[in-house]
Amino acid sequence: MSLRTLPPSERAFATFVILALAAFLGSGLVHTARQERAGTVQAPAARPRLMAVLEGVMAPNTSPAEAAIFRTWVQGGATREGFAPVEAVVANNCASCHAPGGQFPRITSYEDLRPLALEEASDSLFATIGTRGLHLAVFPLVFLVAVVGYLRRTGWKGRTILVGGCAVAVLFDAGQWWLRQGHPGHAWAAWTGLILLALTFLALVAVVLADLWHGPAERKG
Repeated sequence: MSLRTLPPSERAFATFVILALAAFLGSGLVHTARQERAGTVQAPAARPRLMAVLEGVMAPNTSPAEAAIFRTWVQGGATREGFAPVEAVVANNCASCHAPGGQFPRITSYEDLRPLALEEASDSLFATIGTRGLHLAVFPLVFLVAVVGYLRRTGWKGRTILVGGCAVAVLFDAGQWWLRQGHPGHAWAAWTGLILLALTFLALVAVVLADLWHGPAERKG
C-alpha cells in the first residue's frame, strides 16, 4: 500500500489537501498561542475582545451602565483589586449561562475574564469558532481527516506509531483545555499541547508527502 500508486492528478490533489490542512491547523495554533500569551501580558488591548463582545453580540443583554463597569475595569488594567463591581454584574447577568456546566464557555471568575480583557479583538474565523471549538472539535477533526484519509494509506512501516502519537497529542490538548477551565494557572500544559500538535502534524505531513512523491511506484507486470 502506498499513495505513490495513485494517478498524478490524485497525488496533486492529495498534496493540496494535506498542505491546506497544515496551513489551517498552523493558523489555528498561532491564534491559540496568542490567546495564551494574552493571559500573561499586563497592558489592556487597544480593542479588548471582552468589550467587543459586550458591545456587539451581547449588547441586548448588557445595559450601558454595566458595559461602563466592564470598560472601567479593563482600562484600569483588569486588576484583581478592581474586579468586585464586574463580579457583581457577572453574578447577576452572566452566571446562568456561563457558569461551570452551563451551555456556554465558563467566564464568571477573574481568571476567566482577565485574558479576554487583555486580548485584542479579532474578526477571524478562529475567533468566531472560539477556544472551545478549536480544542474540542477543529483540531481533532483536522487530524482525523489527515490520518484516515492519507497517513493510514501510506507505505511507511512506522505509520501506526505516528497515528498513536497524533492521538496522544489530540487527547492531551483537549484534556488539558478541559481540565484548565477555572484553573488557568497551568500555562505549561497549554504550550505543551500546542507543541505536540505542531510536531506530530509536521511529521504526518512529511510522511504523507514523501509517500506521495518518493514512495515505491506501482510495478508494471
